[in-house]
Amino acid sequence: MGQITKITAQKRRGRYNIFLDGEYAFPVSETTLVNYQLAKGMTLTPAEEAQIKDSEVVAMGLEIGLNYINHQSRTRHEVKERLAKEDFPEDVIGQILQRLTELGFLNDVEYVQRYLEANSKMGEAGPRMVRHKLEQKGITADLLTEQLATIPSATWTEAAVRAGQKNLRHHQNRAFKDQLQRLRVALIQKGFDEATIAAAIEILDPQPDAESELALLKAEAAKQWRLKQHYEARIRKQKVKSALFRKGFDLDAIDDVLADLAEEN
Repeated sequence: MGQITKITAQKRRGRYNIFLDGEYAFPVSETTLVNYQLAKGMTLTPAEEAQIKDSEVVAMGLEIGLNYINHQSRTRHEVKERLAKEDFPEDVIGQILQRLTELGFLNDVEYVQRYLEANSKMGEAGPRMVRHKLEQKGITADLLTEQLATIPSATWTEAAVRAGQKNLRHHQNRAFKDQLQRLRVALIQKGFDEATIAAAIEILDPQPDAESELALLKAEAAKQWRLKQHYEARIRKQKVKSALFRKGFDLDAIDDVLADLAEEN
């Protein structure tokens, strides 16, 4: 048996020190203090003291979990991993997760729905990428399949168009053929299927600009011509031609530009 002889507030807000029989015994949170109605003069049995300490461990974990969630929305798996890093026992983690769920702070279904809604409105990820990212957050395959099925194909096409617009802007100073290749690769990497990619490209309807294409070709040809100036003339021309072709320029246009360069040099 031990009698509470003093309760003092810590510098950290919401934390208190409990003294039993004149000696410091253990710290508690404000939640634990209130829940057990701890007060000076109260007598605690060893079992009650152990119970309070166990509850305090849960309260500490709950505080950590809440702080983690407050920064941004989290999945059950993410919170579990965060608590595990703090070395909380499995049974304690289970209690904390249950409490956070009861309080409405943890709900994987709502998390997935919010994630999909955000991607549908402003995102650029396809269903495969979305599935992969959410799987990494611990969302179950069944839940993902169920929720992904609620997204209409037109919504995925809109996301692909957003991704495509960004990609085309980023690569606008490349040969048109190279732009199209990079666009397709980017959309595949974003997790869109072939049908969605085809629909998005049809909407984007990228068109070549002959004048800009020729200017790009001339600039790149001049650059490659300088880089390969140490080669013999015939080999130099072949290497420059290969480099330009790999960059997506038309072979006939390449020949014309190289002919002009050869004459100038």
